[in-house]
Amino acid sequence: MAAAAYLGINRTDARAVDVIDQHGRIAAGDLAGELRLSAGAVTTIVDRLERAGYARRVPDPDDRRRVLIETTPVVAEKSALIYGAPEENFAAVAPGYTDEEADVLLRFQQMSQRWLEDRLERVAALTAERGSASPDTGA
Repeated sequence: MAAAAYLGINRTDARAVDVIDQHGRIAAGDLAGELRLSAGAVTTIVDRLERAGYARRVPDPDDRRRVLIETTPVVAEKSALIYGAPEENFAAVAPGYTDEEADVLLRFQQMSQRWLEDRLERVAALTAERGSASPDTGA
């Protein structure tokens, strides 16, 4: 992943940055669930991201016992350098589509995202089911 290499982080850390950024703020346990990693692994990832300047821990405004993780402004700056600002990207392709065509593309993207999320949930359920089943010893 070229963006991760540019940022000087590994692919898992880059995925974590993406998830945190999509959520705005996220609890470590929720991040672990999204990444399908242990809480300990996520703690290590967040520590690395803090050292790199890409994430920070902040108090949860609704529960002072909890800590949330958010990206730093550096992420937005680097993302704009790598990908360009969203409005620039949209402006470059938008004139080629009618409103109706853009609506179809948006609906297709939303449908595809739901399909992928369903598949990920299915795999997680199958994995959990397999993990809770006792191994067949053949006896």
